[in-house]
Amino acid sequence: MKYKKIGLQVKEPYYFLQYLFVFVTTIVIVTVYHVQRELVRPKLEHLVIYQNLTERDSRVNCQFPILHPFHASILKYVFIPKPIRCMERSYRLTFIDMNTGLLQFNKSGFKESGYSLKSNGLKCNYQEIYRPKNDDFHVIYGPQIPIIDLHEPQTDFVFVSCVNFIGLTVYSNFHAYARRRPEVRKFKNHDELGVAVIGIDSISRLNFMRQMPKSYNFLTKEIDGDVMYGFTKVGENTFPNVIPMLTGRPFLTEHNNRFDDWPYIWKDFFREKVATLYAEDQPEFNMFDYLAKGITIQPTLHYMRTFWLAVEQSMLYKMSSPSCLGPTPKHLIYFDYLKSFMKVYRDSPIFLFSLFNEASHDFVNTVGVIDLDYMNFLKSSFEEGLFNRTIVFVLGDHGNRMDFIRRTKIGTIEDRMPMVTLITPEWVKVTYPSWKSSLRDNRMRLTSTFDIYATFRHVLSTINGLNPSTVIYQKALEEINNSIVKSHFSEKSTGISLFNSIPLTRDCNEAGIPQWICVCHEGKQKQLDPNHPYSLAATNKVLNYFNELLEDLQECAKMKLAFVEDVYLYETPQKYNNKVYEKSVQVTFKAQPGDGYFEATLGIETKSQDNDEDFVIIGQVFRINKYGHQADCLPRIKLAKMPILKEMNTQCNIVLNKIQRK
Repeated sequence: MKYKKIGLQVKEPYYFLQYLFVFVTTIVIVTVYHVQRELVRPKLEHLVIYQNLTERDSRVNCQFPILHPFHASILKYVFIPKPIRCMERSYRLTFIDMNTGLLQFNKSGFKESGYSLKSNGLKCNYQEIYRPKNDDFHVIYGPQIPIIDLHEPQTDFVFVSCVNFIGLTVYSNFHAYARRRPEVRKFKNHDELGVAVIGIDSISRLNFMRQMPKSYNFLTKEIDGDVMYGFTKVGENTFPNVIPMLTGRPFLTEHNNRFDDWPYIWKDFFREKVATLYAEDQPEFNMFDYLAKGITIQPTLHYMRTFWLAVEQSMLYKMSSPSCLGPTPKHLIYFDYLKSFMKVYRDSPIFLFSLFNEASHDFVNTVGVIDLDYMNFLKSSFEEGLFNRTIVFVLGDHGNRMDFIRRTKIGTIEDRMPMVTLITPEWVKVTYPSWKSSLRDNRMRLTSTFDIYATFRHVLSTINGLNPSTVIYQKALEEINNSIVKSHFSEKSTGISLFNSIPLTRDCNEAGIPQWICVCHEGKQKQLDPNHPYSLAATNKVLNYFNELLEDLQECAKMKLAFVEDVYLYETPQKYNNKVYEKSVQVTFKAQPGDGYFEATLGIETKSQDNDEDFVIIGQVFRINKYGHQADCLPRIKLAKMPILKEMNTQCNIVLNKIQRK
């Protein structure tokens, strides 16, 4: 017994040391692994070539901020996204040739899959896809047409399916290719130009530099594109920023109609027998259709909404990997369709307006997955001469509005300053010598969304021969039946063509930029403590405003303050409803319930009687994090039709914590 006891005493420290060694070794291995990953991982800040813009024209009235894309305050929010992985065991058995437009079998796909087209093999058919008359929410499939050899469909969009010898569907796919329309004319002379907007939703200039370095380098270094460093948005989300691009006027708050009679610039191009195209993906959240009735009459000759509606209703899409349609990333299908449009009409003037949403809308880092493909699309189009007769706009409608980066000061500025770059054909320097020089000067001046519209009109003048500065779209106005809409769009536009000189003295008011979005005063602000009297007074003002809106909405809880995150005091004039506030504050705070982060700008008004200060909300209040589904208790029709919700487009969604896509 004594021997065993001694033996036990000897073994106890031995086992303890053994366990300690294993524990310490595990900690070291895990630590080394994560340190190694951090040290050797590809870092965006090492991949991006950043040109420091130190030369500023002191004569420019608006000294907007020029920020580094890798500012220290945002580095923790920046990373390289994971690549898109589509289904590996899915084969492409059919395709449309980009040069001929012919639908045909993919012989290599059949060889890889082991399928056969012999008598006992696969039988394949295609169906043409149509947009119903006066319907923006459904599609029509034509009859099944057997695929035997080469086929030329009559519509832009087709669905293909193949069945085996027992009638089981083993392959399905969608194809998109622009079919030339007979009403489009060819170029009349060598001076005519078209427009192509290759847009990406929710991308700022800085995030384009970070996430799409290959594309940015191609635009700025290889083809001499002109980046508009002072470009500033004019509204919160897509709709109030794209409508000024297309009409030259601010968006209508009371917009719950079918939008058909609005004077879009593509109508003016179409009157000149120009080929027109409007493309967005994610049809549920398209600009004219989210919480609205859509467009009754197809807006442009080619309209990609029909394709994506058919895709998202299909079993193929529902079984596909994220961001894919079967074996193909969705963005490649999108870019190929735009390219087919430019190829088909390479001898005709075009107006192409596109905005790709999925890769960039929700998260600040995910857009990097399309960088190489986006660059290849631009590069191949350029090298094939598809940009030779076109002014190309690479742009975003605004920056990211809802990711974590938006809660930083850098993120706030990024949201307000989207990516805008213009590509002009080399021959324009000779034919229109002032265009390029003006464009170069305007890069470092304050520009806005309204200027895009004015530039579209300038390009249109090469087609219709009219002076762009005196054009009044009388024909478009005559088509408007609603007196309110007609009055709104009869107002003078504030836009100036980017091919004309932007005044050095221009301020946000002259550029049509609301003062609560203006970036001209950045760098002149003073940060206040969250407990400063201004902080609490301003926050309480916004919360009281929220709760007043909620009084008649029994489904919604009252809003309470969780904490104040950031407050900045500006002592530069802020204008609202023709009243100028010498002092204003911008406050960011979190409210409950819903964990919403909000940003508001308030003017400070001094009462002459007792010298007390009051706070007035200037413009819109923004929710700057995701909304989720917290307002699903409210019916969609109430969200769409309640006048107060339409009047306070952003605030209603803020208060209701409704997911806001467009």
